[in-house]
Amino acid sequence: MTTQRQVKYHLSGDLLGACSCDWGCPCNFEATPTQGWCEGGYVWHVNEGFYGGVRLDGLNFAWFTHAPGPLHLGNATSIYFVDERADAHQRQALEEMLTRDPDVIPFSVFSSMTSNLLGVRYVPFEVAVDGIHSRVKVAGTLEFELAPMTNPVTGEDEPATLLKPKGFTSQSQELCATSTLRLTTAELSYDHGGKYGEFCTFEYNAS
Repeated sequence: MTTQRQVKYHLSGDLLGACSCDWGCPCNFEATPTQGWCEGGYVWHVNEGFYGGVRLDGLNFAWFTHAPGPLHLGNATSIYFVDERADAHQRQALEEMLTRDPDVIPFSVFSSMTSNLLGVRYVPFEVAVDGIHSRVKVAGTLEFELAPMTNPVTGEDEPATLLKPKGFTSQSQELCATSTLRLTTAELSYDHGGKYGEFCTFEYNAS
């Protein structure tokens, strides 16, 4: 009997998230999504890191999904987008890390939730990291811009931070909204601007 060798990895950078839920997102508190189903995803900007012997500094990738119920119940349809600047070695490493390695959290969690993977697509990312004003664009495919939550009485920005020590994408998140969240592909499309958003830094390591 052979045992799979765990691949060494370390990634750190910035993470943008958004979905179809109301501000705050019930999933953060182990509750049912606002509308009973979930559509949204994450964009990672890697400041520095590696998977195996392959450096991934400066690359971007994203995961977007539709789940017919709470995400933890699975049966999701998902798609990955990866920075087209990745060379052949980086593409091989990223596909392994994102879709096949059972030891890399959070990506192995997303894989376990997904029953229909639409594949990995290489696209040109435009990413501007600016906290809860960050934005991402993939021409013809993704428009995603974070925005502050606003107080309904005063109209002022309403900052909020969630500390979640057992969070698997991050343990501290700046909660916000979106001005735009629009995904357009042949198989998976939605538009949920004005709903939940988050921004944080991330760091993932082989345990």
